Amino acid sequence: MRIRVKITVQKEVAQSSVLQQTMVIEFQIVNQQCEDCQKSFTPHCYNAIVQVRQKVPHRRTFCYLEQLILKSDAHAKVTSLKETREGLDFYFETKSHAQRFADFVEAHVPTKTKQSRHLISHDANSNTFNFKYTIMCDLAPICVDDVVHVPKGQSAALNGAPPLMLCHKVTNAIRLVDPLSLRSYDIPTPEYWKRPVHSVCRREHLTEYVVLNVEPVEKAEAGSAARHNLPGRGKMSLADVEIARACDLGVNDDRIIVRSHLGGFLRPGGRVMGYDLRTVNVSGISDEAFKGGTLDVVLVKKVYNRKSKRKWELKRLNREAVEGEDAVDDDADMEALKQDLEEDPDLRRSVNMYRSEAPPGSKGEQEDKPDAADEDEDADSDAPEVPLAELLEGLELRD
Repeated sequence: MRIRVKITVQKEVAQSSVLQQTMVIEFQIVNQQCEDCQKSFTPHCYNAIVQVRQKVPHRRTFCYLEQLILKSDAHAKVTSLKETREGLDFYFETKSHAQRFADFVEAHVPTKTKQSRHLISHDANSNTFNFKYTIMCDLAPICVDDVVHVPKGQSAALNGAPPLMLCHKVTNAIRLVDPLSLRSYDIPTPEYWKRPVHSVCRREHLTEYVVLNVEPVEKAEAGSAARHNLPGRGKMSLADVEIARACDLGVNDDRIIVRSHLGGFLRPGGRVMGYDLRTVNVSGISDEAFKGGTLDVVLVKKVYNRKSKRKWELKRLNREAVEGEDAVDDDADMEALKQDLEEDPDLRRSVNMYRSEAPPGSKGEQEDKPDAADEDEDADSDAPEVPLAELLEGLELRD
């Protein structure tokens, strides 16, 4: 880009004598970046990296952590992001930015961090060293809706907790709830890594059941109430639920009555997902928790017939795949996260949701309208939905 400027210079050189000259000056504008910006846009140029890992077969935790990062704008100093099958790699220019990001992850998810450094260059004359730093963030493998086994020695530290409990929520502490008594137990992050507990069943082990009858449990049978409040537990109520496996309907007459904390949600004729502990095959865990316990089936969540399309969407971080590896497919995990957001209002507080709606009269909307109307008629009337008031951040007003 060039700019031409016409300049007239005038000066009085003697009494009543003025010297004047007109000239044209041409300027050339050259775009140039500073060294720090050049380094940020150059591949493989970084000073620190944060590797986030979790040893589980799904990626729901990474999807939720991604939404927390977008909500808090914690990725402002990230120069690049690479996605691998084991987790996520965040690259930074300085170690302080990487340490601040690692502290953010540790504040939201039970995390164990480990730091290391690699010598890049060394100047013996000035006694200066150039290092590349790596911060390893190992996330706890306990996730929401997991059945957790508490060892016998650790039960006393949790005030006599039962050997099998359900994971209710994971933040900076792991919150467990006993489905037989509604008692809750919190395991802080330092205590978890000193004496870790293990998951017995995950969501991929869920079995679909049909609810046949629901009988609420009286307070006398439920036992004494817990001394401290558990967020979200106010919606829970104990009930004896008669269920049968959905695949057994019309084949046999096998029924089972279990006590569940979902008494306020379940209705006869509805469907519910649960863990069948009678068929669980675990290794390295004592069988006493399964033989002597009263839990045969642990009911986890109600099944809803949802609408075909949502009027909101979630943003994603810009990521790169590692060379030589296939792109990671996490669509199923994102769908599971969206269902959790619809069912849990407390979970939506830490996530930005944006309204997405096709323009009126668009071709795609007209083609999908008949099928969508039929599917919406089959949706349950009590199916959870996100209120419009929580979607104002991405609202678009049209005439």
